[in-house]
Amino acid sequence: MNEHNPITVRLDEMVQVWKKNVLPQHTLIRWMLKPEEHRMYEGFCRLEASPYGKLDTLFVFFYTPFNGAKTYSHALLENWLHEYDEAEKQQKLTAAGIKSNWDLQLFRKAVSENDYTACDQLLPALIQSYRDCIGQPQKQFVFSVLPKQMSGPRQFQQWIQQWMNQPKETGIQLLVFDHTEGNFWGNVFEYFSDYSVTLKHDLRMQDAIRQIATAGAATDPYAFFRKCMFEMGEAANKKNKTGLMEWGQKAIECGKKTGDKSLLSTAYITYAGILFNFKDHELINDLLDTGIRLCKQEIAGGNELLKPMLLQYYTYKGADCQIQKERKEALEWFMKAGDEAVVFGLATQAISAYHKAWVFANYKNWHEEKIQACRQALQLTNRLTNDELQASEYPFMAYDYVQYKQRENDELATHVSNKMMEIYGEDWKKTIEELKQNYTKKKIRQANAEELA
Repeated sequence: MNEHNPITVRLDEMVQVWKKNVLPQHTLIRWMLKPEEHRMYEGFCRLEASPYGKLDTLFVFFYTPFNGAKTYSHALLENWLHEYDEAEKQQKLTAAGIKSNWDLQLFRKAVSENDYTACDQLLPALIQSYRDCIGQPQKQFVFSVLPKQMSGPRQFQQWIQQWMNQPKETGIQLLVFDHTEGNFWGNVFEYFSDYSVTLKHDLRMQDAIRQIATAGAATDPYAFFRKCMFEMGEAANKKNKTGLMEWGQKAIECGKKTGDKSLLSTAYITYAGILFNFKDHELINDLLDTGIRLCKQEIAGGNELLKPMLLQYYTYKGADCQIQKERKEALEWFMKAGDEAVVFGLATQAISAYHKAWVFANYKNWHEEKIQACRQALQLTNRLTNDELQASEYPFMAYDYVQYKQRENDELATHVSNKMMEIYGEDWKKTIEELKQNYTKKKIRQANAEELA
């Protein structure tokens, strides 16, 4: 592994933070990072679970989806047993010294019978069985998770509480990921403060991304283009409009020279977006209109890759209209982005666009327009998977629409409510309320402003 790689440097820093702060009595650990830094948490866990890990611990890592406190231990056991049973995994375990006659009958029985209570008790027991099997019964063990699907923070906190209350041998630690601003697991960590530790570190990811993205900029036009992007951002941060315009023009020229229309369209929209800081609406509109024409020409010629970009242009047009207090025009652009995304077959992008319209209409107290944006989005329910619905802004609009239509015999509201129950369970409204309550009113206003900008 390249020790000078910016990502490797930061992973090494995370290891040092761990060594400095994690003590043997800490049975509950979390990395508290920015939401966008979850990849670094993932990288840290994957590295430590590999033969190249730098901590003196046994480390396992699971992406097992979380669908509820009652079933999660069962899901984790099932996941672990499945991985063990894979032939390739068997070979790796044998090479690592794990006996082929590892007795898993008790655990398999609980999983096959869906004995959820037993699974809660058996998960720590499986960890100890693993340590015994490899001949290291006292070795420090880290059980790390990053659920690829999360049904609700309240339920996950309940599961952590269950985990902490289960009898365990010494040296077994649970590791989870938390958001710096969300502090989703704060209550349970405070409750078990004598046994828990929170790890924090400034990963300086923007610097790392810049170092990686601009490597070789002197000879590689694509690397030089990325350099233009970063320099535009730097100029904007320094309120240097002249510098921004200089690098913006260089980005456009670079895009034209490569002949890559996606690159050129990115140059126009990025330059325009950064100009929002200077409210140069004439130049912003010129860049956006030029980019829209380019995207439409390419799409008409069969370039499918520029469809998502065209939708971005529409939302930027809407944002610019909003800033200029052209409110009806702004809403029209947001709705246009949603409508065209539907035509393109891009359902997740359509949900996002309609959500922008919904937020804006709600802010302006335009009730009919707000409901219309909701209805357009929710009519896409069957076009997305449950994971896609959960990862999008859909739940918030679903909650709003069902609440509004609860006294009416509205077919769409009934269909949406059934879908939400399928995803989140009978108490789905409480779950969505909790998600909303994770933000203060100030944060909600900030989130809305970011959505629209």
